[in-house]
Amino acid sequence: MKPKRKTLKKSNHKTAAISFFLFGAIALAAVFTLEFLDYRSGKYSFIFSKLIRLQQKIPAAEKFNRELTEMLTRRKAPFDFFKDREGVIHFKIELPEPLYPPLSKDLRWLVEKYRGLYRLSEVQGMKEQVIYLVQVIFEKRLTHVILISKRLAVQPWPGEAPAAPPARIRPPKTPRLAFIIDDIGYADLISDQLRELGIPLTAAIIPAAPYARSEAQRIHEYGLEAIIHMPMQPKDPANHHPRDQFVLIDSSANEITALLQNAQAVVPYAKGLNNHMGSLLTSNPQAMRRVLELVKRAGLFFVDSKTTFTTVAHALAREMKIKTFMRDVFLDDEQSYEYSSRQIRRLVELARQNSRALAIGHPFPSTLAALRDAVPWLKQQKVEVVFASALLE
Repeated sequence: MKPKRKTLKKSNHKTAAISFFLFGAIALAAVFTLEFLDYRSGKYSFIFSKLIRLQQKIPAAEKFNRELTEMLTRRKAPFDFFKDREGVIHFKIELPEPLYPPLSKDLRWLVEKYRGLYRLSEVQGMKEQVIYLVQVIFEKRLTHVILISKRLAVQPWPGEAPAAPPARIRPPKTPRLAFIIDDIGYADLISDQLRELGIPLTAAIIPAAPYARSEAQRIHEYGLEAIIHMPMQPKDPANHHPRDQFVLIDSSANEITALLQNAQAVVPYAKGLNNHMGSLLTSNPQAMRRVLELVKRAGLFFVDSKTTFTTVAHALAREMKIKTFMRDVFLDDEQSYEYSSRQIRRLVELARQNSRALAIGHPFPSTLAALRDAVPWLKQQKVEVVFASALLE
């Protein structure tokens, strides 16, 4: 009977080993599949972006969109765009009559370059302009609707005196706006995506995040601005907020000092900080004054993320003569490309009204895509994109 027991044990071990191997193979295949799906959809993938370093396939419609915005920017043709709920991108372009023929020719060439279909669907003639409606189709799907307004030259009536040149007016100061991208450090190589946007950006780095140190170093090397994204106690009691990571409403001066010193060690090039969460703390004048006294002693500026309408942080910082500013716009309260695009346009309007404005967003794929596509448009808006520190009061 003993030999049979040994044989049975060996068989059981073999079955267990095979089962373990099959389970591991299935789990690994599932991980690779999910990572690949993320990679194909444009999201960050550790395996395919960092380890294997595959070159991401960019759809023809997206390549066309990028090249079109670059072409319009080079030609200094005023334009705007938005994406509707069906994913169709609508462009509105205005230009004088002499510039229409070369633009029309290049637009057709650009569509053909990426094997799309160019369809002039409507032409409307008016007294002072002609409107052209162009539909662009890629992969059998309508991807772009382009409205081109060709301004006609207005001829003066015979004998009419030419209009007097306008009086010279001193040009107003260029409105400035800035973008802070929060929660940097939770994923690796987000800094690379920020650099690729090609505009001044301020990265707010969570000190306790796993990639905080390496991302802080890359942000500095890329010539971007880094600040500390300091976790502070929110009103929601369900949120976990350990004392060694969060500034709490009852944190002592020693505890706050230790948090600031650790954060400065992780993000050594930071000249300032903004609050992560903090709806409870920033609403409490006594606790916030205690925090800001130590922020001032550390030589840092403070940006109020305005996570609650009852915040007193910005007003207190001004009262205490600390360089400060407060967020005007959140880019991704609603996590979608369309919402972020609208918020970028709202930011520009606020900057024009108030001479400066600040937006805060997160490294979501939809947010970064909206920023990337807005860059050529921003360059035409007669505004200056700056680091957050350039807005300080």
